[in-house]
Amino acid sequence: MRYIKKYLLFILLLNLINCNLFNKNKNLDHNLQPNKINNIISSLDSNQKQALIFFKNLVKNKQYSKDLEQASKSYLENLKEKNNQNLNLQNKLNQGLNCDYDDSKIEKLFDQLGNDKMKKFLQQLHLMLKSINDGTLISFSSSNFRDTTTLSQKKEKALEYIKSQLYIEFYFHSNDISDTEFFFQRTIALLETQN
Repeated sequence: MRYIKKYLLFILLLNLINCNLFNKNKNLDHNLQPNKINNIISSLDSNQKQALIFFKNLVKNKQYSKDLEQASKSYLENLKEKNNQNLNLQNKLNQGLNCDYDDSKIEKLFDQLGNDKMKKFLQQLHLMLKSINDGTLISFSSSNFRDTTTLSQKKEKALEYIKSQLYIEFYFHSNDISDTEFFFQRTIALLETQN
């Protein structure tokens, strides 16, 4: 009975975030074009494949482009406050960041990360999604969630925060605002503190 409840909660969360993660074979064929992504997929376990589909769908969707714009403005203000003279970086931020999805961006990121770091990132993403779904996210008891009364509200708030941060970090990387190691360290720190 306990397993049935967990299974139903898992299905509910997946439906809530519209990722269709259980239909991974269909999504892999539909969402991932034949290219380097297929080589990446062949080396992943099923949890990592699900996380890859989630991540790819997230960065394709422009829902968090306003968050990216705000983060780039904050970053630019921070550079100016610190009298950072990196004019190239300031120019990129002033012109606005490109958040148009292209498979080559995700391929470049995973290629630069290397197999081990890519798998660790995807595994941590899977664990984070699972802990949100299970309601076992450690930060649910923190002050960040005091304004939410139900577990489903906490799950939704946590998922929105994680999605926004991953979106920002991905497009900071793809626009050469941050390097690959910085992307990896920031996202792993984010995903590990949430579990």
